[in-house]
Amino acid sequence: MEDETIMNNDNTIRFNPMVIHPHLIVLYPQSQFAQIPLEIGTVVLGRGQDADIRFEDELVSRRHCTLSFDGQNVTVEDLGSTNGTFVDGNFIHKQILDSDNRLQIGKMVLKVAYKDPSEEAFSRELYEAATMDSLTGILNRKAFMDRSAGELVYARRNDAFVHVVMIDVDNFKHVNDTWGHQCGDLILREVARLLSDEKRDSDLLARYGGEEFLLLMSGISPDDAKKRAEKLRATIERHIFSWMDTIIPVTISLGLASRQGVEVAQLGDLITESDKLLYIAKNCGKNQVAVGD
Repeated sequence: MEDETIMNNDNTIRFNPMVIHPHLIVLYPQSQFAQIPLEIGTVVLGRGQDADIRFEDELVSRRHCTLSFDGQNVTVEDLGSTNGTFVDGNFIHKQILDSDNRLQIGKMVLKVAYKDPSEEAFSRELYEAATMDSLTGILNRKAFMDRSAGELVYARRNDAFVHVVMIDVDNFKHVNDTWGHQCGDLILREVARLLSDEKRDSDLLARYGGEEFLLLMSGISPDDAKKRAEKLRATIERHIFSWMDTIIPVTISLGLASRQGVEVAQLGDLITESDKLLYIAKNCGKNQVAVGD
């Protein structure tokens, strides 16, 4: 941050220490958190070696979009990227960004901060509070919906598969009624941790609500998706959950919906389909994976 020197009418000099230059903030993945200053002019964001700001993300095009700072505003413009540029979950071609906007390219979630980057630690905490489930530490429902947009566009354009898995902890009401809600919270946190450990880095996992979790996978076949869902089921079944020196039996049921290319529906439709399959798994005895056609 630079001070700005201003000459008053009486020829005295005063300084304005609050001249703030914009910074591009990498919010997600959290492991790549960064603060990149933006100068007047235009920079290219992309995966290619010639990009001014590079991101190692297979869903980001070599030259994905530009950010232009004119001294007052930062404008994002898509460069005909394969998977699109999104602002707050909406596909855009060109748009001025404010500090409340969330810019998504591929799996990267970014923001432009028009303030002192020393304040960004607090902003990051606020962002995580808004996007992460407070109990389990994984994505919340809204953040999952926002970040899935690029995956669905990619699948439609590249004739790729996308898989949505609805996951429910079996007999969870019995756990709460028998051992109490603190035990139930511990079970949910542990299930979330195990699911997170088993999923790929490219997968999206969220707490959908209550004892339900939602997983989105792409880039694999339906058979492989079923194998991965079955592995998740087996991982939970094998794990020893305990509360107050008591072993708590925990299993999960899963509904797996898969679609390819132009058949990829809106996310809400895929969630509805996976939810129906989940209840098939429940009605057939629980602790199993139900797969759609």
